[in-house]
Amino acid sequence: MTAAPFDLQADEAQALTGGRWHGIPRTVRIHGATIDSRQVRPGMAFAALSGSKVDGHDFAETAAGDGAVLIIAERQVETPVPVLLVDDVTTALGALATEFRRRYQGATWIAVAGANGKTTVKELLRAACNEHAPTHATEGNRNNHLGVPLTILSTPADCRWCVVELGANKGGEIAELAAMVQPHVGVCTGIGPAHLEGYGDLAGVARGEGAVFAAVPQGGPCIFGREGLEQVAVAAGTSAQALEQIIIDIAHGRDLLVVGSDRCPIIGEARPDGILMRCGEGEVTLPLLGRHNLANAHVAWRAAVAAGVIPELALRGLKHVKPVPGRLRLVHLQHGHRLYDDCYNANPASMYAALEELSRSHGARLAVLGAMGELGETSSALHHQIGADAARLGLPLLVVGDGPLPQALLAGYIDAGGRDHLHMDHVATALLQLHQRLGVGPTAVLVKASRAAGLDQIVHELIAAYGEDREASPQC
Repeated sequence: MTAAPFDLQADEAQALTGGRWHGIPRTVRIHGATIDSRQVRPGMAFAALSGSKVDGHDFAETAAGDGAVLIIAERQVETPVPVLLVDDVTTALGALATEFRRRYQGATWIAVAGANGKTTVKELLRAACNEHAPTHATEGNRNNHLGVPLTILSTPADCRWCVVELGANKGGEIAELAAMVQPHVGVCTGIGPAHLEGYGDLAGVARGEGAVFAAVPQGGPCIFGREGLEQVAVAAGTSAQALEQIIIDIAHGRDLLVVGSDRCPIIGEARPDGILMRCGEGEVTLPLLGRHNLANAHVAWRAAVAAGVIPELALRGLKHVKPVPGRLRLVHLQHGHRLYDDCYNANPASMYAALEELSRSHGARLAVLGAMGELGETSSALHHQIGADAARLGLPLLVVGDGPLPQALLAGYIDAGGRDHLHMDHVATALLQLHQRLGVGPTAVLVKASRAAGLDQIVHELIAAYGEDREASPQC
């Protein structure tokens, strides 16, 4: 689908970006933008990033040949199309996206932040809104200072709803991204111990993620998910009330709805092959796993309704959501094995939710865990706690990876009385152990870690080795 046109007068482009034209100043009309020359389509702007491995400036001429009508660059390049020279390409993209969004009329914009579940809630919102009218949403996890402006600039002309995911790892970043989106509806999926290295503590997470609400106009709807807030607060030595008060203060003057409160309870069931969500308009079964995803479904439905989607249509649309690879996606393998693919990312709250889901599986089970990233000074203690949680849930444990954090996972497991455990430094040796374990009989296997641990290789290898049993997959 072609992005809506964005007309830039020559002097206007310079004023917005602080840049200058290489050669004769030009007036251009762009349809979207990209930082990947392989994704250039006619009418696009190409932003030439200088990366550590690849320099986009080297591909500017190729991008122009493939139809780019504008090159945004930090150094001079020779192309047959206009070149706007700027001090920082990322900053320039953000400025252009902010102006594009300011001009875009006719759509309701929804910004999704939060420590956990952002991508799942975004996909649920996409499904709920799209049931009513055309909807544009973030692709994949393009939720940073590059992904958000590219998402905005790629918005088609005929959208009724635009759902933009916002990601951050330190204070101030959500506020900057939300300022680009200028949302009519703000969503914070929840508060948990994620990116503590940048946020400092849970209060910092609440202030940073809750900043999405400050970008919503006065009186506008704000949806906050408080599922699991008590547990993470107690573990961090604070209170759920204190964390929730931070959110309430930020949202002051807006219409704040707290999902998981007495006013807005989470109703339904988490079943072995999916969740059953219930509300006043009916019920729907979704192919997502866990109590946390039941909460995510309620958050998304409430946000869609707040954005103007007919409630019954929003509920019906939820059933079209597909499990996101790497985020507690259940894959049925041949020979009766069940693979819980949750290797995309991890923090203590999502790690515990995944372990709890595995503990509800029948028969043989195995948790394959790696390190969690960006947890700061509390990292070792939090890994120790997760290891202890696995032991208390009665789960066998295979720890993968070298260094102090995998060791802390294992130590926590042993200290809590866990007896069935192995530790492998490398993915290759872990796979050998896994094949031996699965050779004994049908087994439910959870693979969970932050991306840097590289456990996605285990997921790919298991699917390749055993094959997917599509007949056993849930048809929700």
